[in-house]
Amino acid sequence: MNILFLCTGNTCRSPMAAGLSVERCAERLIEFHPNETAVSSGAPCSIVSAGISAWPDSPAAPNAVAAAKELGADISSHRSQQITPALLIQSDFIVCLSASHARAIAALVPWEKIRVLGGGIADPYGGDLETYRACVRQIDGALSSLLPDFLCEASIIPTEEAHLPALAELERQCFTPPASEAKLREKFALENNYMLSAVLDGEIAAGNAVAGFVGVDEISGEAFVDDLAVSPQYRRRGIASALLARAETGAILRGCEKIHLECREGNEGALRLYEARGYERVGRRKNFYESPREDAILFTMEIV
Repeated sequence: MNILFLCTGNTCRSPMAAGLSVERCAERLIEFHPNETAVSSGAPCSIVSAGISAWPDSPAAPNAVAAAKELGADISSHRSQQITPALLIQSDFIVCLSASHARAIAALVPWEKIRVLGGGIADPYGGDLETYRACVRQIDGALSSLLPDFLCEASIIPTEEAHLPALAELERQCFTPPASEAKLREKFALENNYMLSAVLDGEIAAGNAVAGFVGVDEISGEAFVDDLAVSPQYRRRGIASALLARAETGAILRGCEKIHLECREGNEGALRLYEARGYERVGRRKNFYESPREDAILFTMEIV
C-alpha cells in the first residue's frame, strides 16, 4: 500500500502528516517505510508527501519540525517535492490536507483514491510554534480514522437498485424505526441523493453481500449524512470509516462546504468515529430517537 499526503508547499502539513503516520503505524506494528522521493510498485509499503506548488528540496519549516517532534515524529531530514503524474498514479491513497488540493487533482485520478484529512487542515505557514502545535494535534487526531478505512476489506461502490432489498434489511437490523424499502427507493431516485454500498465477497460471504451503506443528501452546497449502517456481524472492520470517507470525498469534490450528521447520544463508538474524522458537536435534539428514547447529537464538518 502506498499513501501520499498532499498539501501546497510540502514544508508544513503534509510532511507532519506523513511523519506522524509512520509513527502511528509503528505503534500498531504495521510496517510502513517513509520514502520521500518516489513511490515504487516493487518497494515496501510507503508513506510519502508532496506539494501542489512545492519548491523542490526545501526543508520542513522549523516550527513544523519542532511541533512534530513533540508528538514523536522526526521530520528534520524532510525535503520537499513537487507532485508528479507518476506519484498520483502509483499511490493507492492520496490524502489531501485541504479541499482545494483534492479538487485540484480530481480530474487526474479516480475519486476513490482521494481523501481529505479531517475535512481539511488550516495552513499554519508563517505562524508561531503554538500555531504549528495546534495544527499537528489536529492532524494527529484525524489520522486515527485513516487506517481502518485503508485496511477495510469491503469494496465501496455506488449503490445499485439491486442492493435496495439488502439495504432495507440493514435498516431493520440497525435502526428503530427502520426506513422501508419503498422509502429507500424514493430516496435512491432523487438527483441530490447519493448512496454507497459496502460489498463483501469471497471467503467472507457466500457470493456478494452488502455489509453496509451510507446515504447523503446534498442541498445548496451542504451535505447531510442521513443513513450510515453496518451489519452487526461486519462491524469493527473499518467499513463505517470507509463508507464515510468515500461519502465525504464525493461531497467535497461536488463542491459542498459543510457536511452534517446526527447520532444517538448513547452510541459511543459512532461518536468517537465522527469526532476522529473531524466533525464537531454543534447541537442536540431532545428525545429525537425512539426505542429507546434518546437525544440526538448534531455534528458538522466545516470543509477547509
